[in-house]
Amino acid sequence: MHIGIIEDHQLVRDSFKKLLELQPDWKVIIEACSVNEAKLAVELEQPDIFIVDISLNGKETGLTFLSYLFEHFPNIKTIVASMHDHEPYVSNALRLGALGYVSKRSASEELIDAVKSVALGKRYISEDVNFALTTESSALTLLTNREIEALPLFSKGLNAKQVAQALGIMPKAAHVHKANIYTKLNVTTSFELLKIAIDVGVIQLDELT
Repeated sequence: MHIGIIEDHQLVRDSFKKLLELQPDWKVIIEACSVNEAKLAVELEQPDIFIVDISLNGKETGLTFLSYLFEHFPNIKTIVASMHDHEPYVSNALRLGALGYVSKRSASEELIDAVKSVALGKRYISEDVNFALTTESSALTLLTNREIEALPLFSKGLNAKQVAQALGIMPKAAHVHKANIYTKLNVTTSFELLKIAIDVGVIQLDELT
């Protein structure tokens, strides 16, 4: 299995690499310390899994890189390894396609299990990160990618026809997405939906002014 790492602290990067390459047939093929460096590397060679830190030197964060991979290389599975084991970081990372989220405090014990699970297409969130998750954000992980796109639009009060136009889908599909969102998040009003959207970070308060 080929693995990439984006982490701006070399000691952490080296320790991750050493740990991962103890596994038979696992090889770290990309080591990057910035989003730009990682983008250049992944254009040349794509790993099976990318381990991503959120806080990086420079303006761009690991979330920026997750978004880039989600759009351009959706087949690359991603795991976040970060000290930010609380909201809205966790939900934002999951929304951008991360299948795994490991706190750096427990990475030495859990990183191998996380990679094995994510390689099989399973979600892996370490226990200390789970404790930081709210009920709402846990429910958010149940949404499909299209439902996640529709969530902030419905939260802002758009109707199904407007959401359909914004996403380029049929109104009937938008109605289905709305029903699924309300059911999965266990809400009955747009106000409740808006509160969840704000709590998990898919809408910022300044967007409502």
